[in-house]
Amino acid sequence: MSVDERAPLRVLVVDDDPRVRADVISLLDASDELQVVADTPDPAAAVTLAERLRPDIVLLDAASAGHTRPLSGTSRVFLLSDDPAAAETALRAGACGHLAPGSFTVPELIRRVRDASRTTLGLSARESEVMDLIATGRSNGEIARQLFLSEKTVKNHVNRIYAKLGVSSRATAIALWRGMVSVLPVRD
Repeated sequence: MSVDERAPLRVLVVDDDPRVRADVISLLDASDELQVVADTPDPAAAVTLAERLRPDIVLLDAASAGHTRPLSGTSRVFLLSDDPAAAETALRAGACGHLAPGSFTVPELIRRVRDASRTTLGLSARESEVMDLIATGRSNGEIARQLFLSEKTVKNHVNRIYAKLGVSSRATAIALWRGMVSVLPVRD
């Protein structure tokens, strides 16, 4: 697998309100870390788009929450809603989290994706910290200097991370960390 760790996370935006959709797209397009690959007001079309485009993230409005399960099989789904009941339903159906429309930032979305990866992947706080630095392209030596650790300790953390993730390369570990490769169980 060839993965460019500097590639932006690919996002599909699903919202039946054209103004909200335009605002979310405008927010995401301002970031080098995210790329909107498609948007649609139609949740059924979103499922087809997600299967074809394989986005890393799907931002889904509350009206489309019933499509969370099929979308969560291919992407990290975040519900755009400030309705706690809708959020709870979406979370039970496989969403990674929810965001209040109009009140989240790009760094918050990226942090939420990373938090979802941490939870799914089962890394410790220190391993997560090391993985964050790996995902930015830092070498073991650079990580050691930044975290005030020996290079051998960093190498031990990297080996434990690889074992927990079931990977053998930095590129694949980064892909999992960034949510570019699904670690979710395949659903029938």
